[in-house]
Amino acid sequence: MKQVPYHANPGNACALACYAMVAQYLLPEEGITFEQLAKIASWQKGYVVWGFLAWKWLMDNGVHITDYDTIDYQAWAQQGTEGLRESTPPKEFEYYQANTFDLEEEGRRATLALNHPNFSYVQRTPSWQDVVAECKKPGICDITLNRHKLNGQQGFDGHRVVIIEITDSEVVFHDPNREGTGAYRKEPIELFRAAVEDFGAFELARYSCA
Repeated sequence: MKQVPYHANPGNACALACYAMVAQYLLPEEGITFEQLAKIASWQKGYVVWGFLAWKWLMDNGVHITDYDTIDYQAWAQQGTEGLRESTPPKEFEYYQANTFDLEEEGRRATLALNHPNFSYVQRTPSWQDVVAECKKPGICDITLNRHKLNGQQGFDGHRVVIIEITDSEVVFHDPNREGTGAYRKEPIELFRAAVEDFGAFELARYSCA
């Protein structure tokens, strides 16, 4: 099983925690800390972190990223918030709008990924077969899901986790929860998959140095 550093979520920063875990796993020689990556990503406390600035740092240091998502990054960059709205399901758009510090600025930052030679973008919702296949390849994956579904609750709460391993019966993952208890969490594959697919147009990213 992959030995991946774990970080908890200090508050609306599950994605940032995932990027820190990925960075420390793939680039241990860089000695990057969560706090340093938070500055690189321009994290505003209380708001979610989009990946573009953190991804640029990773890619500038040799990491290759393959990202699956339905968002039209180009339209978002060119048309602003309305460009994002057009390619995002309503409940996800409402979540992003309520929890992002500046959607217009994040759209402009999308070009940092799109224009980078180490970035590959697949503009569609991945299938579960895509998830399994990507996790078998070199590197490590993170994925978005509905945290409430994962925890047996009602409602929607977007959440990002790092996948450690997928077996025939379960998924092992780092869950950056606020309690700091989510390292190597294990859940039945049916529950984890349901939480992922309940997100709707979920995002999957694979990071590798190969």
